[in-house]
Amino acid sequence: MTSAMPKRPVSELPGDPARLHLHYGHGHPAVPYDSEDTLEPWHVAVTYGTAGDEEWEDEEEGGDHAPAAGSEIGHLILWRLRDYTGENRWEAADAESGDLEVVVSAVLGRSGRTGYSAAFEKAVTHPVGDLLILDRVSLDKAWRGFGLGPALAVEAIRRLSGGCCAVAVFPGMGEYPEDREQVTEAYRLQAKKKIAALWESIGFQPFRRGVWLLDTALRRPEELMQGRRAQLRALGTAFQQPGSV
Repeated sequence: MTSAMPKRPVSELPGDPARLHLHYGHGHPAVPYDSEDTLEPWHVAVTYGTAGDEEWEDEEEGGDHAPAAGSEIGHLILWRLRDYTGENRWEAADAESGDLEVVVSAVLGRSGRTGYSAAFEKAVTHPVGDLLILDRVSLDKAWRGFGLGPALAVEAIRRLSGGCCAVAVFPGMGEYPEDREQVTEAYRLQAKKKIAALWESIGFQPFRRGVWLLDTALRRPEELMQGRRAQLRALGTAFQQPGSV
């Protein structure tokens, strides 16, 4: 499991992390078409406070450099793969992206219309219901290195995983360095290893084909979420009162 300590000093935070807000968005036509009823997209915007909170700027330590209230500093993308819709779930995922196809191929039986695979049923406590897929967690560079990604991910998972038997993630590379010649196979493997360690720190366990699963029936993910909340509170305290933690 990865260390809870941030990689960067608190003094480099551009603002108080306790003031981050998550905003959940999903839209669909009244009569869904194609695979919209089978693969459900959720976009979670991360903002620094909310519009109308400008009074914070006067209170902020180093407020001249803090983001404007309500400005977006990152986002998460999740997908809910719904069971029993009558549609081929593998085809829906494959039409959307390669990463989603990898996840769905790992958890489903041979036919995308059938239930979960035997391996999935063995790995999950109650393998009945929808599957939530954590696809992307993206933060502006100024906010990276403080452990915020996993903390935000567990909050989004908590609110979107109701009725889901598990959450899946495929630890791929979200972005590449400017010099693409740096991206050797060793570089790629190391990057994926670091990302996988972050997901392990919030309860994901290796499954197969590079896919990791979080069993929503277990207490461990809830305990890890509470730990992340405590770390976020401590980070906010340290930002507000340098030297307090």
